[in-house]
Amino acid sequence: MKISLSKWTLAAIISLATATAAQSPLAGSWKFNAEKSQLTGDTIQFTPASEGMVRVTSGGQSYSFKPDGSDTTTPMGYTAQWEKVDDQTWKQTVMNGSTKLSENTYTLSGDGKTITLTSEGTKPNGEKFNDSFTYTRMSGTNGFMGNWKSTKVDLKSFSGYEFKDNGDGALVWSLPDYHATVTIKTDGKDYPATGPTVPEGLTLSLTKTGPRTFTMVQKMNGKPIYKATETVSADGKTLEEVGSAVGVNETATTIYEKID
Repeated sequence: MKISLSKWTLAAIISLATATAAQSPLAGSWKFNAEKSQLTGDTIQFTPASEGMVRVTSGGQSYSFKPDGSDTTTPMGYTAQWEKVDDQTWKQTVMNGSTKLSENTYTLSGDGKTITLTSEGTKPNGEKFNDSFTYTRMSGTNGFMGNWKSTKVDLKSFSGYEFKDNGDGALVWSLPDYHATVTIKTDGKDYPATGPTVPEGLTLSLTKTGPRTFTMVQKMNGKPIYKATETVSADGKTLEEVGSAVGVNETATTIYEKID
């Protein structure tokens, strides 16, 4: 009996040690793969508002601005300055406090059927970026006013994620290029994100739903703004994120490949 008990005790100790040492399947560095991702399909809407203002709606969020370069606050707490250059061109500058996030140029095609958006800036790590997006008109007949749907995306400003397993049930989730981090557990609770481009009041939660699957929710001041499912492949080499802004049906699939 003593020998049998010792065997069971040893087996239990080994099992516990293995469980303790096991890392989260998310742990590691993940590189964004633009070619395998499907990022088109999001929409943007411009509509006339009172007192010469324009109302813009995107990602389930709306706000109004005057295209005269004056400041307006976005739902994310950023400051946006919109300026009408001419009938075919609008420019937008986005700031987070004193930190410039991007300079965006909206160019309407000669036939009025597409908008080309170019976004330029410098990431917190010092690297410059130049992204471009093409939107096709879904409604409206004149100028920028109407509904637009993205049909082409060329995204260079994002390189990927890093997850570090603290070994205490917590993960340090970071965007290295943006010096943005959140220390988070997979318990469904909200944890604050920090970084020079992160708006105050942004939180993330992760809920483990299977051996390699998680539900992620971003909230702004307690209000859900984005939901996604994170799935690590069986071989541990691919991370797939399928998600959409809350309040719209605009699902995007983002693929990451493990590099470390």
